[in-house]
Amino acid sequence: MFAEIALPIPKRTLFTYAVPDALKAVCKPGCLVLVPVGNRFQTGVVWRLSEQPAWQDGKVRALKNVLNPEPLLDEGLRHLLDWMARYYLKPLGTVVAGALPKYLRYDRQRRYTITEEGRAVLAASNDSITDKTGEILSRLSKRKKGLTEQTLSKHLGKTGLKSLLTKLEKKDWIHCEESWKANLSERDSKIDSTSSGVIHDSEILRLTDEQYRAVGALQEAISAGEYRPFLLEGVTGSGKTEVYFRAIETCLEKGRQVLFLVPEIGLTTHLVERFRKRFHEVLAVFHSGLSDRQRFEAWQRVRANESRIVVGARSALFAPFSNLGLIVVDEEHDSAYKQEGGVPYQGRDMAVVRAHRANATLILGSATPSLESMLNADNGRYTRLKLMQRATGAKLPEVILIDLRKEIEKGPKGSLIGNSLHRAIADTVDGGRQVLLFLNRRGFAPSLICSRCGSVIQCPNCSVALTYHKAKARLVCHHCDHWHKAEEVCPTCGQLSMVHFGPGTERLEEEVGRLFPEMRIARLDRDTVSGRQGVDLESVLNRFRDREIDLLIGTQMAAKGFHFPGLSLVGVIMAETTLFQPDFRAAERTFQLITQVAGRAGREKDDPGGLMVKNQVLVQTYDPENPVLQAAINHDMRGFLNGEMPIREEVEYPPFNRIALLRFSCINMAEGVAYGQALIEKLPMEEAVSILGPAPAPIHKLRNKFRWQLLIKEEIKGRLHGVAIDILRLAEWLATSRIKVDLDIDPYDFY
Repeated sequence: MFAEIALPIPKRTLFTYAVPDALKAVCKPGCLVLVPVGNRFQTGVVWRLSEQPAWQDGKVRALKNVLNPEPLLDEGLRHLLDWMARYYLKPLGTVVAGALPKYLRYDRQRRYTITEEGRAVLAASNDSITDKTGEILSRLSKRKKGLTEQTLSKHLGKTGLKSLLTKLEKKDWIHCEESWKANLSERDSKIDSTSSGVIHDSEILRLTDEQYRAVGALQEAISAGEYRPFLLEGVTGSGKTEVYFRAIETCLEKGRQVLFLVPEIGLTTHLVERFRKRFHEVLAVFHSGLSDRQRFEAWQRVRANESRIVVGARSALFAPFSNLGLIVVDEEHDSAYKQEGGVPYQGRDMAVVRAHRANATLILGSATPSLESMLNADNGRYTRLKLMQRATGAKLPEVILIDLRKEIEKGPKGSLIGNSLHRAIADTVDGGRQVLLFLNRRGFAPSLICSRCGSVIQCPNCSVALTYHKAKARLVCHHCDHWHKAEEVCPTCGQLSMVHFGPGTERLEEEVGRLFPEMRIARLDRDTVSGRQGVDLESVLNRFRDREIDLLIGTQMAAKGFHFPGLSLVGVIMAETTLFQPDFRAAERTFQLITQVAGRAGREKDDPGGLMVKNQVLVQTYDPENPVLQAAINHDMRGFLNGEMPIREEVEYPPFNRIALLRFSCINMAEGVAYGQALIEKLPMEEAVSILGPAPAPIHKLRNKFRWQLLIKEEIKGRLHGVAIDILRLAEWLATSRIKVDLDIDPYDFY
């Protein structure tokens, strides 16, 4: 019998090994095994078994051992990983390695014993052995069972030890025995118990008519036990979460498991608390903020069917469900579901694949669905469920565009807050309500520019301007984290003429503090919640929710999925921040972002004190006639689609045509230019696709490497992958070891 093994090696192939007779009974697809690779051993996953070897070009080596008797990956999860590898054109072993928890590993342990020849050398004590060699032999001679490499390194230090041990082993003075320690069986006695999370009738909300119809359709699908995809399109505050919870209750009653995906870690903690209050279940939580051990424990609980509800970011897709009945993808439009680097998969799309294989119900929920999902619903691939009214009975906030061209004429020069927004902030806080100011750009200023010669201080490692952070008096690169002390003198002309250019959340916080000195203000962005001095994200959100903060300044971190009962005014400082980006999705992202942040305001019908309140969103812009902004202020998703979809279709971009992006990078720019020219000369002529480039990436230099990209755009449906793999193989064949080549199917990042 032969096994084809997926190994974490960057080769698009499986590796064939013979299965010894003693292991045939326990070697099954999905098992973790130990196999020889060159002169070392490697762990891999059995993918399939056969009577004849798939590899016929040489001797087939035997696998060393089966490390776990029960398969780690069942057929459904193997299908998902295999689908990912084929769709994204990545090595299967790399995909599998990324799906397994890092803590699930088998640590190689080397134990050394002294040989008879080694004892003779030690007894002779001649000049041929060094002090370190003598100490190794001496220590080993006193231990009948020998010593591990780890123990030897504690006594002798790590420097040069490994090479010296290898040298002594070749001389036959010492013998090495390898063993593999498994973490698979380790379990933490403390499980994430939620025994106190009993459902309280008083906490169950009464459904609106729209919610009732949506829940009925979902319950019917879950009860049928078939794959049925739904797009739940609901305005902000329409009660999508309550619809999710009713569907989850039905799924649990049927004895099946639930996967609930959120786009970012910031939403996970808040959501987990809501789950604990609602369900009498042991939760498994997956996100990047957990330790490897914590993620492994959660993985084990799902595998043992101890956790029937899994909540997490996109990596939770790879949890080992045994009976998955429902997948919920909340905020399905969010670009955070797209993995950048490694295997660049789209979590939302992989949720579709996994639900289909598991015969599970799929809910994609959003107030601003992606154009891909909207097209699928229009074409009948998804069933559309709509929630157009807020669950509390509150009206959607009034959204007003503020023309900054006119505001500048009236207000102080250089101010980020126009007169209209200034008055609205004062009136709102004076009335006992709260304010959220949104600016999707952290730091004090995006750049320092010389007012004399016009030069901008740039990152030495990247072709971007350094962002000025006033609190730390630093210029920081947000791409490679390079920083140096802020300069007042221009490094080009030597004049004392550096000025701050552009807005940032730190500058906005300073200006608000100056305009409203008595106001309680907090800032929420990556700078304030990371690092040793960072604040706790959940703490800030809870303080704002409890009205201990009057005004919150935030990036998109504060715009997603949170409910603040006292929030009446949202101010968008500069709508153009995301609108004019070199990305065909810029208009879509801007519409989504403004709609989402606007949806934080006025989610309660009345003030807790019984007062009727005025809820507003003021959007400051230099382009108030822009159709994207016009659609956003009218909460008009269909109007936005009617304007954007024909443009996408005309230029043959997603969601109508698929695209791929081939990237290559190297340290030497001249070498990259020459490589790009050679690639152009050898590219095949294809009618199935159009090829643009290669051209320098918008950020041409990143982390000391120059970057180029080649866009492959589908012209004939269904032909993209066949051409893309041919171009990728050609690019890899032409590349030297100094040039890194990567392919991204359905790219989201064009920088």
